Amino acid sequence: MAKKKHIIDFPEGRGRYWYLFWIGKVKYDKQRKVDFYFYNKMMPDGSWHNNIDYNNWVVKTVPVSFLSEYSIGSLYDAKEEKLLPLSHDNSYNFTMHDSYYMTQNKFPLIGNEYFIKNSSEIIDNSFKYLKVFGKNKFKKNRCILISPYTILQYLFFYNDKLINKAFSGEILSGFNLDKIKTYSGLGDEIGKEIGELHYDASKLTKQEAIILAPFFFIKDEKGVKFLWSIYSHVHESFFNNQKEEGSTYLNISWEFKKYNLGVTGKEMYALDSEGKKVDYLLAYRITNFTFLNKQPYTVDEIRLFPFNAKNSTKDRKNHDPIDVTRPSIPETEGLSLNLTKDTANNNPAGEAVNEKLRNPFYIPVTIVKRERQKEAYSVDLQNGDNKNKDVIREIENLLEFADTVRENIQNTIISIGNFEYFREVIRILKRNYLDSLPNFNLREFSKNEIPLPFQFVEIGYLNKYIYFVEFGNGIIGVFNKELFLRIPVENLFLLGSEFNDYENEIKETSKILWSYIKNQYSRDYIARGIVIQLGAKHDRPRKGDGSITDREELITKAALRTAKKLFETRIINNIL
Repeated sequence: MAKKKHIIDFPEGRGRYWYLFWIGKVKYDKQRKVDFYFYNKMMPDGSWHNNIDYNNWVVKTVPVSFLSEYSIGSLYDAKEEKLLPLSHDNSYNFTMHDSYYMTQNKFPLIGNEYFIKNSSEIIDNSFKYLKVFGKNKFKKNRCILISPYTILQYLFFYNDKLINKAFSGEILSGFNLDKIKTYSGLGDEIGKEIGELHYDASKLTKQEAIILAPFFFIKDEKGVKFLWSIYSHVHESFFNNQKEEGSTYLNISWEFKKYNLGVTGKEMYALDSEGKKVDYLLAYRITNFTFLNKQPYTVDEIRLFPFNAKNSTKDRKNHDPIDVTRPSIPETEGLSLNLTKDTANNNPAGEAVNEKLRNPFYIPVTIVKRERQKEAYSVDLQNGDNKNKDVIREIENLLEFADTVRENIQNTIISIGNFEYFREVIRILKRNYLDSLPNFNLREFSKNEIPLPFQFVEIGYLNKYIYFVEFGNGIIGVFNKELFLRIPVENLFLLGSEFNDYENEIKETSKILWSYIKNQYSRDYIARGIVIQLGAKHDRPRKGDGSITDREELITKAALRTAKKLFETRIINNIL
């Protein structure tokens, strides 16, 4: 195997090999980085017995671009400074007919003596993974555990630059989404639906554009959500983290259905709650991914139009458009790819290119050569110019969310978790406003009382009560029972459980939870005697906030503004 470019320095060990047994959290330290967990290994074969030094393991924090070469199960030869080929043993296949989402349950291999020491500390409840059942060639069933890193390494995390673009949110911005179109073919193309997509050649290479284009035309916008989720989950987690230098597990939106997936990995086992042995396979790599639906897309063919190319026609904007009823047959570049073949370099991380590997996207993608066209066209698209309104609207929502997050990052001088900030708001609300008034009381519910990922607070005045709920997204929910009666803690838990379900409904969208609840379910709640009020936005600590530079003072000042707003517009106006 060819020598790899991403070299890692290791300490001396009993063996010269280092086995990558886990990929951990993504961190931000001037650049995106990720934790690799290695065990020292004596021999390069696949055996574990007397071959791994479980007392010698190291954590290497490396740039995320290393994911293009290193996957779970990778074996590094420290003497030769190169990766060795992965074993193709223990192959399993499974078929999914319906959507199977990433699960957040406790990772089953935690506690296994052959997995990771201190695994419960390394793999916390924020880790989401795909858990399915598959069979090997001997028809043996096994529960398969697939990390999101493993999924992405098969689809497009084999390209350094594309990985960095995915984590920075540049994937969607590399396309001109205002010009995404779908139209019906005419003439020789009657019966064919064609998708048109314009990409910025200064941001994306031809190969990158071809790899990404099919996602924009997968039915029900599931592909767009998948692309966006790579960036949004990590970015939002960093912004909401309580520490200035945050870390989080990579999470993705995985809503695809009707597909066949093949994987290879390490067979392991764990004991269930009754002490019974359960067989697992920790997936090292995906060997194939195939949609079962013959037409999982909204179109039959995709045409890509580059703009901002270095060799584009400079005077095209000076041409007078000629109206035509359909696009002329475009002159195509030599790069006209049909993704039913091995056209994309989707070799697994740590592997040389295998020409027999198949790309999952069975759809022709063509790059149209625009610079040789002698006229500019204003095309009157036929039968379906508006077919992509839903995907355009979804993309616009995601980009609007991104702009908001970026603006928050730029304007915020310090990082503070939303729950930490909420606790500071409540502390100031109690100290500055409620403690000085008679007959007021404030109650913060513990996780033992309401075991949900939200924070509930009850504000009472005489026999009237109003409730605040923090979801961790920067918007405080406000609600009350009719006549401002008290809500028993058991009923608050039931309400919170419903809120949690609504959060799952919108988890892959740009919607704000409390706004979604108010817009979609407020009438239902009124019928049940619950009033959903307008939420209150966190007032974040910002640059240029007077002459204050101290972190704690900035937090206190911002929390004071939010506490004042809650008191004047929610408490006084309702129960005082």
